[in-house]
Amino acid sequence: MEYVTRGVCGQEGCRERRYYLDNGLWFCRRGHLQEGRQIEEDPDDFGTQGKKHRVKKEKEERSRKTYRGRKAHTLFLQAYQLILWKQCHALIHDHGFPEQFEGIIRDLWALRLQDFTLRINATTDDEEDDERELFSSQPETDSSDDLGFKSKGGRYLEWPRLLDSVGLCYLAAVLMRLPVCVSDFHRLIIRQDIPYIRVAKSIPHEMKNKLPPEFLARLDVHQLPKKETFHRAFVDLMQYYQQRFEIILPPLNSTLILYRHIKRLAIPIDVYETVTFLKSLVNFSLAFGTTTSGAKQKRVLDLPEVQLMALIVVATKLLFPFDDLERHPATAKEPATQAINWSLWARAQNHFNNRENANGSIGKEKVIQLTDNDVLNMAPSQLDEYMDWYESNWIDSFRLVNPVADMFTTSRTTETPAPPQAVPPSTLATAVDPEEALNSLVHTVMQELKTNDVDPDPEEDDRRPGSWYWRYRWESQLPDTARSFYELAAELAAVSLQTLVHAVTITEYRIAKTIEDKRRAEYFSQAMDLDMEGDAVEDSADGMDELDEQLTELYVGGLP
Repeated sequence: MEYVTRGVCGQEGCRERRYYLDNGLWFCRRGHLQEGRQIEEDPDDFGTQGKKHRVKKEKEERSRKTYRGRKAHTLFLQAYQLILWKQCHALIHDHGFPEQFEGIIRDLWALRLQDFTLRINATTDDEEDDERELFSSQPETDSSDDLGFKSKGGRYLEWPRLLDSVGLCYLAAVLMRLPVCVSDFHRLIIRQDIPYIRVAKSIPHEMKNKLPPEFLARLDVHQLPKKETFHRAFVDLMQYYQQRFEIILPPLNSTLILYRHIKRLAIPIDVYETVTFLKSLVNFSLAFGTTTSGAKQKRVLDLPEVQLMALIVVATKLLFPFDDLERHPATAKEPATQAINWSLWARAQNHFNNRENANGSIGKEKVIQLTDNDVLNMAPSQLDEYMDWYESNWIDSFRLVNPVADMFTTSRTTETPAPPQAVPPSTLATAVDPEEALNSLVHTVMQELKTNDVDPDPEEDDRRPGSWYWRYRWESQLPDTARSFYELAAELAAVSLQTLVHAVTITEYRIAKTIEDKRRAEYFSQAMDLDMEGDAVEDSADGMDELDEQLTELYVGGLP
């Protein structure tokens, strides 16, 4: 009998290591049956001792993780609605928007959903298609629904973009006539005061896992949004609601917005009355147009906020020019009796803009714009602040990680806070309260206003306020004193510096042409009434030529 050497038997204290095979069962040399060691003999018995048979488990039928078809469309709209609600909630509870603002947003979103009703309504055919897609491993043949679909009328409907959610908030603010500007929403996004950048983190993990990648990509921001992109997106959205639902948009609340701009620019309130006069002179409506032509949309002065800012720049240049020429008002009641110290104005504005960096912090508006070169020059405390921001925005807490990674936490250990240091009251107010800092800025500029001498009987060569008006047709022509003012004005209007210079140039031309047309009309009406002789008419024409030369310098003597 053949024996095979194996491990110790172990039954009843048996220490036998040699075993033999009998009818497919293993026995030790002392006759103990070895449990779990048996071999099935081959039915054909080709001389083998047996075969091992492994029982295969039945494969579970796996379904696709993400939805497709109608379910994916419905889930995307629900996720988009959740983002819109979170933005609205942040504006109401953190930034002082009225509670009725949420109702306006809800109504506007309900109107937008009407275009998607045919697509997301459940039908028998749709559900059969969804079931077929759920167990299919083949990719979809039609990818047109990644961006939109066609309605019954053949019009191409696009899925709402993430930028459109901010546009709905701006549209609701315009309908409620709130003194809110495009630059305000841009600042809220850059400072991450409302959900926009990395907004997918605010979506529940269960919803995000079911969304297809093409829909998740529509909720992701790949680059920092530009201000002029906001203008184009908001105008397109407003025209959509005007044409689709015949919603009439009111003009901007120019009274409060003008006051806000004057205060932020830290210029005298006399500019307010001058802007009102210029507005009536050039017939700016400060309202959103209803035209859809592409050429019309490209005209920068069709944007009401740009219209208002262009008038502010022109009024400031008329009353408080950026040059050093002396202009003597006729009476002490004229606004031009004051003169702004533009060098001091620029230093005060620079101090106001850097108030958040006074204690060594990076600042909310700059942290997202940092580059690799900026990181190399950071202090240790700034590096900690930057890494905290990076962790809170870019690390997904729902993603499964290696258990070993728990030993190396990414968060900083809690440290005992350092005792507070003595801070001057003015510095503390500047760093904490933006409104208090703005009031301090205005007070600093206003108390340094200079006074121009009053000359009721000017000589022929004396200059009056409004004369020698300088036009800057290109950005390169701006002097240093005017460039800082133009840059801040462009930031408040949410356009580039080049765009604002172009808008101001067009506004100046319209004002000059309007004044010229009025004076020509007055001249010819007087000439017809008096039945003047030819020589007198020729003399008056010579006078008009001189007037035209003055209008090339935009001499506006009729301003209040």
